[in-house]
Amino acid sequence: MKKLMFIFLFVIPLCEAADVLDSWQQVVQGIPNIQEEQFLYLVNNQITAIPDDLDLAQLISLNLSNNQLAALPANLDLPILEVLFLSGNQLTALPANFGLPMLEELYLNQNHIDYVDPQILHQFPILKYLNLSQNSLTQENIEQLRAAARQANRKIQIIADDIGPQYTYAGSIRPAKRK
Repeated sequence: MKKLMFIFLFVIPLCEAADVLDSWQQVVQGIPNIQEEQFLYLVNNQITAIPDDLDLAQLISLNLSNNQLAALPANLDLPILEVLFLSGNQLTALPANFGLPMLEELYLNQNHIDYVDPQILHQFPILKYLNLSQNSLTQENIEQLRAAARQANRKIQIIADDIGPQYTYAGSIRPAKRK
């Protein structure tokens, strides 16, 4: 039997259950070997929280866009995750310890985030893309993030509402190349 690589679940009413873990169990029930999957897309499912004890360590891409997440677990441990979509949720802040050392792309657009600690970039040593557009960030905070990336000599495309996509790298800011 071939290994299942992708799981897509869209618009499934999950939050009728009182317990968040029950909601997650409804999502993953019947999916064989969820801990061995590589791509999990749970878009538009009204998910309100991610259980702390959920084992998704084998994921390389997780899409939780357009749900109702107000917070993330204090220690989100996804050691090989490369892409995380959290767009269109109710997030107001990010946890202090992400535990995502392989993360390359982070989508946080269309949330209610008003501040991102620039030190968080140290948790993502290979991050290349950070989308923070359509949040409540100040221009000062965006510049702090870009300065932190320059200081660490990192090339990160930071998308924010100020002047559009930019690459921040080694002391310079250049407009992103459009494809």
